[in-house]
Amino acid sequence: NAEYGEFFQTFQHYFKQINLSPIEMAGRKVFDFIKLTNQLPAAVRADFGALRSRYETATASVTALPSTLEPIDWNYYSSRVGDPALVEDFKAKYGAVVVPRPADTASAGIAEMESTFKKDMADYVASAEERIAQFESTLAALAAEKPLKDMTVSEYLADKPDLCAKIEADIESRKL
Repeated sequence: NAEYGEFFQTFQHYFKQINLSPIEMAGRKVFDFIKLTNQLPAAVRADFGALRSRYETATASVTALPSTLEPIDWNYYSSRVGDPALVEDFKAKYGAVVVPRPADTASAGIAEMESTFKKDMADYVASAEERIAQFESTLAALAAEKPLKDMTVSEYLADKPDLCAKIEADIESRKL
């Protein structure tokens, strides 16, 4: 369970460093939440479900926005306002407004953190698979042994010299 805690802390660490709002991240990636959920330990699935809910809410609010602004009907305002020159002045000023788009200075860092995170997680998965293989070989060795109810103590200790030495030392220490 400590391994899963370490994984989850690493996961949180990398995504806290990104420091982008859900709206900024909404259009960048498409996540397969079912696949991700199945790969997480049961202890963190509820937290991940909350993250999914926040993500889907942010994505829905972003997709609900129009892709472009509605054009202003200047003819309507010219016919309603007593001074058409005033409307023309507003139209010229409105057309001159340029909203600067901030430079993207974070994407390179995010991509680097993402690649580092993927490498770390690949290493973690590889080490987990090694541990699983070790546990499976131990389990196979235990399954291949003769059942304990049919085995004598000597047979059990025959392939466990460390345990045999420990038991003999314990017996020697208790002699009167």
